[in-house]
Amino acid sequence: MAKLTDLGFSKGIIFETIVSTFDEAKTPNAAPMGVIMEDEQTLSLNIFNSSLTSHNLEASRCAVINLTSDIAIFYRSTFKEANPDRKLPLEWFEKSERVNAPKLRKADATADISVTRIQQVGMDKNRIQCKIEKVTATKQYPQLNCRAMALTLEAIIHATRVKAFATDPSKQEEVHKLLGLIENYSEVVNRVAPKSTYSAVMADLTGRINYWRISK
Repeated sequence: MAKLTDLGFSKGIIFETIVSTFDEAKTPNAAPMGVIMEDEQTLSLNIFNSSLTSHNLEASRCAVINLTSDIAIFYRSTFKEANPDRKLPLEWFEKSERVNAPKLRKADATADISVTRIQQVGMDKNRIQCKIEKVTATKQYPQLNCRAMALTLEAIIHATRVKAFATDPSKQEEVHKLLGLIENYSEVVNRVAPKSTYSAVMADLTGRINYWRISK
């Protein structure tokens, strides 16, 4: 069985992944989440306790951590409205063989986890500690690094804050700074990866940001 370090995890560093869970109706859900490796058998997540992922983890006590280099999957799992019917395609998922949770069919690697501890952190977050049940990695050729991947991912994360703060008068200075960063990232992405999945995601994201600001 593969180990977390085989996938590039290092202790104490936040890595961007996609966490997939079932809700009470057994409908699969996936959402980008930063996870931290505490040791080879333990991962932890700090997530908002109001999120669907947090509710699902509390109910089912398990999930799958998905690793993927496909930026479109990150984008469409972050902003569900970017999907037809505002829902992730069911064909993206299949049931994990180890835990009662879905996994992404196209993931480069997965880690099946079971929840060992849930601790409230502050007023609105839970720290969820998880035990590794199984790590699976596909065999594939090495992937070249491109600045567009990291910048598009960072833009998606910044955009979640823009959406949350768009109607809050006290947060407009922060929104302005985030918008400036996203605009700079978009310029670089269009320069280094024109007519690519990254530039398409950035264009769609820019359109959604403009809509949020107009609608506020």
